[in-house]
Amino acid sequence: MSKSFRQIPALILAAGVALASTACGATVYRSGYPRGDYPPPARGRYISVAAQNGYRDGIEAGRDDARHRERFDPVRARRYRQGDHDYDRRYGSRDEYRREYRSAFEQGYREGYDRGGRR
Repeated sequence: MSKSFRQIPALILAAGVALASTACGATVYRSGYPRGDYPPPARGRYISVAAQNGYRDGIEAGRDDARHRERFDPVRARRYRQGDHDYDRRYGSRDEYRREYRSAFEQGYREGYDRGGRR
């Protein structure tokens, strides 16, 4: 048996392991978002740190308001008004960070409030 034919089973095994590890690492989505409630990356686009932080904080604020039977009002949240929670100058302009943070906060707040604090 030639040397190249002996390597075929090893290549098949390696391909199977690669496919299985990809399937095992797949993210489970619930309501369109992966575990952890962070927005999934848009195809070919990077989700900014500001958007991740805003969405996370919005989910939390929306759930809290729903649990306490508060009216729907993301602007009432202190973190929304400040708009720079977890900001670091490495992220660029503070104003741009605030725009992205607040936009994602509103989306997260809406989803958190709609869930009514239920998991």
